[in-house]
Amino acid sequence: MSVRRANEKVIFESFEGPRVTGILGPRRVGKSTLVKDFVQNKTPLCFFNMDSQAEQNDLSTRGLQRLIEEKTHQTLSSGIKTWVVIDEAQKYPSLFDQIKLLYDETKDQGSLKFIITGSSQLDLHQLSTESLAGRIELFQLQEFSLQESLALEGHQNVYCSPLDLILDRRFSELESSISRIGLYRRELQACLNTQLIFGGLPEVLLAKNEEARLRYLSNYLQTYLEKDVRAMSRIDIPAYHKLLEVVAEQTGSVREDQKILDSIHIARDTLKKYREYLLATWVYQEIYPFIQRSLKRLVKTPKGYLINNGLITYLSGISDLPTLEKTGIIGHRLETWFLKELSIAKARHAKKIDIHYWRTHSGLEVDFILAAKPHAYPFEITYRDKIESKKIRNLKTFMEEESADFGFYVYQGEFDFDSTNRIYFLPAFSIG
Repeated sequence: MSVRRANEKVIFESFEGPRVTGILGPRRVGKSTLVKDFVQNKTPLCFFNMDSQAEQNDLSTRGLQRLIEEKTHQTLSSGIKTWVVIDEAQKYPSLFDQIKLLYDETKDQGSLKFIITGSSQLDLHQLSTESLAGRIELFQLQEFSLQESLALEGHQNVYCSPLDLILDRRFSELESSISRIGLYRRELQACLNTQLIFGGLPEVLLAKNEEARLRYLSNYLQTYLEKDVRAMSRIDIPAYHKLLEVVAEQTGSVREDQKILDSIHIARDTLKKYREYLLATWVYQEIYPFIQRSLKRLVKTPKGYLINNGLITYLSGISDLPTLEKTGIIGHRLETWFLKELSIAKARHAKKIDIHYWRTHSGLEVDFILAAKPHAYPFEITYRDKIESKKIRNLKTFMEEESADFGFYVYQGEFDFDSTNRIYFLPAFSIG
C-alpha cells in the first residue's frame, strides 16, 4: 500500500518548484517510491537509473538531452514541461555537468524539471555543490517514522507529532494532542517494539515474520557492502564489516577510537576514511556535544549511532525484546529510534536546527539537545515507565546552566507536566 511520508509536503513543494530537487537517503527507504507516486500522472516523463551500466553507456555516447527527447518524443525547445527522474545519480558523476547545462538553458521557460535521488551523501553533496550550486534543493528521506509504520496498519495521517508542537513552541497543545494519539496507543506501542528490534525499513516492516526480516536485513547488508561501499573506493570489506559490528555494539556511546583500533587492527587514517564512508552512506550518524558556556567541564567527543536498529540486531545477533530489556541494551535501541524521529522532524522545518548531546566530566548527561536558536530543548530518554531522579537532576542542571525554558522526559509512562521544574513527561509511543 502507498503510505504518505512524514515530510512529503515540503518535498512535494520542491518537486513543483523550478530548481533541481535531490532526495538523499539510505538504500530502500522509499526514495524512488516517493518520487514515482508524485510523478505518476506527469507527462511527458522519463526515468533514468544510474545503477544500470547500459544507461550510463547511453548517456556517455548519446548525451542526456538526446535521450530525454527520445524517451518523451518531445524536443526541449517545444516549451512543454518535461519531467526527468534520475535514480542513484551519484553513480555517474559526469551527468551533473549535463544537468547543469540543460537547467541553465531551460530555466527561464520552466520547461524541464529534474528530480534526482542518491544513496551516497558524500558523492551527491560534493557533485551538487560543484556543479549545481544555487540550482538544487536537497532533502533527506529516512526509514519509516512511527506514524508511517502505523499507516501500514491503515491509519493514515492520524496526528501531529509532539516534536512539531515543541519546535513550534505550542506547548499548551501537547496534552490534548497526546490524548488524541492515545487512541492508537496499543498499535503504536507494537510499532515501536518492532522498530526497536528491526528498524523502520519499509520492506522489513512488511515482512511476515522474524525469519523473513532477518533474511532481508542480511541481504540488505550484503547489497550495501557490494554496491555502495565497493563503489566508493578500494576497501577491505572484512575490516569494514568488522567496523560495522563494533559500531553496532557501541551505538549511543561516546566515540572511543583507540578501542576501535585495538579491536579491528587497522591504521588510524584507515579508520577515519572508513568512518567517512559510514557517514556518507547514511548508515551511521554522529552527534556532537552542545557547548555554549562551560567548555572546560564538558566532554567534547561525539557520540556515534548505527542508525538502523535492524542492522544492529542482525550484527549483534540479539533479536528479542526480553533479552534486550534484561541486558539493558534496550536503552540504546530507544535512543537510536528517537534520534531518527528527531532527524525526521528536523527536516520538516525551515529553521536551522541542530541535534546535540550534553555531558560533563563529572557524569551529568542529557541524551539529546535540539538546538533551534535562540532556544534549546533538552530530552532525556528511558525505556522505563518510572521517573528516575537522576535524569530529572540532569535536565534541571542543563536548564539552569543553559537557560532552557522547558525540559522533556521521554519514557514508557503517561503524559504529565511538572510545572515547578518545567518538565514535560512524554510517552514514547506518542513521538514521531
